[in-house]
Amino acid sequence: MAAPNGEITVIAVGPGPLNEEGVRTGLPLQPGNTVLYSKYAGNDFKGTDGTEYIALRASDVMAVLS
Repeated sequence: MAAPNGEITVIAVGPGPLNEEGVRTGLPLQPGNTVLYSKYAGNDFKGTDGTEYIALRASDVMAVLS
């Protein structure tokens, strides 16, 4: 689960958004990055193993810390 300050570790990244030409643009994130995200962003869910996760949009990431 996320830390109270909105700092989390990325575990998976999707393919990225489409640009005007319909080409996927990559995301500046990769698994293992630590990011700061908006306070009310994302959707919490529990994985099949009981681990709690947050699904975020790339636009909700405010900074890549590492």
